[in-house]
Amino acid sequence: MTRSNSLRASRRKAGAYTIHDVAALAGVSAITVSRYFNAPEKVSEGLRVKLREIIDRIGYVPSQVAGGLASGHGRVVCAVMQNIASSTFAGLVKGMTDELRASGLQLLLANAQYSRELEEQAIRTFVGWHPTALILTRDDHTPAAEAMLRGLNVPIVEAWGVAEGRPFHQVGFPNVETGGTLAEHFLEQGATRIQFVMPSNPEDFRAEQRARGFAEHMKRAGFTPHIQVAQHDDEFDAGAFCIASLAAQAKSTRAQALIFASDNMAAGAILHAEECGLSLPRDCAIAGFGDAAFAARLKPALTTLRPARYEIGQQAARTVLALLAADPAAKVEMIQELLPCELLVRESSLVHL
Repeated sequence: MTRSNSLRASRRKAGAYTIHDVAALAGVSAITVSRYFNAPEKVSEGLRVKLREIIDRIGYVPSQVAGGLASGHGRVVCAVMQNIASSTFAGLVKGMTDELRASGLQLLLANAQYSRELEEQAIRTFVGWHPTALILTRDDHTPAAEAMLRGLNVPIVEAWGVAEGRPFHQVGFPNVETGGTLAEHFLEQGATRIQFVMPSNPEDFRAEQRARGFAEHMKRAGFTPHIQVAQHDDEFDAGAFCIASLAAQAKSTRAQALIFASDNMAAGAILHAEECGLSLPRDCAIAGFGDAAFAARLKPALTTLRPARYEIGQQAARTVLALLAADPAAKVEMIQELLPCELLVRESSLVHL
């Protein structure tokens, strides 16, 4: 390959590369590149390192579409959920599905379990199937995933969280601000000793963002933020353990209000409070996040933030459809649709000081 051809190849979009391009850049045969993917143990370690560097640099993805079926983009919109089993993401998926139904596009899902590495694997697999568009539910991808995404010629929408400076279209709400919203809710009632309770899962970046927003808001108000990491993987057990720990502390120094990263954790605390000799919200006010189906049915009913789950999914799909319908020659402005969370004030957060 001449130098000019090599430079042209290096500027190509990721989805346009073929196995022959990778082979030419590496100075080997296409059969060797195929062997690297299908039987890597048959390729020398030095060559594996070289091929991996080229593949990561150009964002090459082996096609998953067999022979004659490969004809440009498919008719699928691929979406990577962080926790496909949660009610939160179920609402998101329903919104996407309802909006895409009439368009003839099929929604395909992958579950990343809050892992950036699993998300990267899902994106790599999806890109190999030539999707019509990608919908992702996080904005802090791995460097390799970012390289793949930036090289694609299909609409990419980051749904759920909204962050400044991203190169992709976004639909959702700023997670950081939600932590500040709940902190302000308790500060307005006169509480000053407020604690944010994080889940034990270190991959739950959304909880970390809400905790950061809580801390920033408390500092601006002149108070010390207290953040606790739960000691149990099960969220209900984590909430129960947290309220038991609070009950063992002196009333004059313990938290006056607890903000849990999820409604499940808050429910665990509420359900275990009476056993610990606590009366809620008299002894401690509580708030959660998500507005789970049971939140309003707890005793006391749980104060929480309700994200616009269905609407975010619906708007993410609408954004995809609008981008697909746009003139390919026209300049596309970055879309950022804000759909704020709703604060639902219920009995659990009525502070009595």
